[in-house]
Amino acid sequence: MQNAFARFLKARKGLRGVPRYPRKPLDEILELLRFTKVKPYIPQDVRLLDVGAGDGTFLRYLDGHLQSGVGIDSHLTQSVDFGRCHLVPGYFPYDFETNTTFDIITMMAVAEHIPMDVFPDVADACWKYLKPDGQLIITVQHPRVERPLDLLKDLQIVEGFSMHEHYGFKPDCLPEIFSRWKLIKRKQWGFRCNNIFIFQRP
Repeated sequence: MQNAFARFLKARKGLRGVPRYPRKPLDEILELLRFTKVKPYIPQDVRLLDVGAGDGTFLRYLDGHLQSGVGIDSHLTQSVDFGRCHLVPGYFPYDFETNTTFDIITMMAVAEHIPMDVFPDVADACWKYLKPDGQLIITVQHPRVERPLDLLKDLQIVEGFSMHEHYGFKPDCLPEIFSRWKLIKRKQWGFRCNNIFIFQRP
C-alpha cells in the first residue's frame, strides 16, 4: 500500500496543459482505493484504454507499467501526450476512433454516468476495440451510496464532480449489457457499496 500511495502522489501532480480536476482529500482517498483494486488485474506491458479517464491520473499511476495507454474524457479540452500515453477529449464511443485494439479497457466510476440508451453503443465499441481474450474492467458504486455522497457534497467534504449525472444505475444489469462477454469476476468492497466487474472477450 505504501508503494501504491507513493505512485498516487506522483500521479496527482498533474500534466502541463491539462487542468487538474477538482478534488478534496476524501475524493482522492476513494480514487486511490479504486486504483489499488484495479491495478492487480492489469498485466505488465499491455495496451490499455481508459474510458472516462478524467485528467489522466490513472494512466499516470500506471506509469512504467503499460506498453501504451489511451484515455478519453468528455471534460478534456485538448489532446495531450505524456510518456507512452495519450489523452483525447470527447464522449466515448462517439468521439473515439482508432485502428488500435487494446488488451484492457477500464471504466472506473463511469457506468453510473452513462445513460441506459447509450450503453448498447458503449458495449459495441468495447467489443470493437478489445482484442480477443482481452478484458473489460468496470468499477461502479451501488445506488445506495448516492444519498450519503449528496450529503458529503453538501457538507463540502467531497467535491462530487459530475454527480449530477448519477441516476441510480443498478450494477446488476451489467452482465446483461455485456452479454457477449464472459463474466470472469465480480467482487464487492467497501461495505458492499462498490463493485468490480471483469468481463473477458471471447
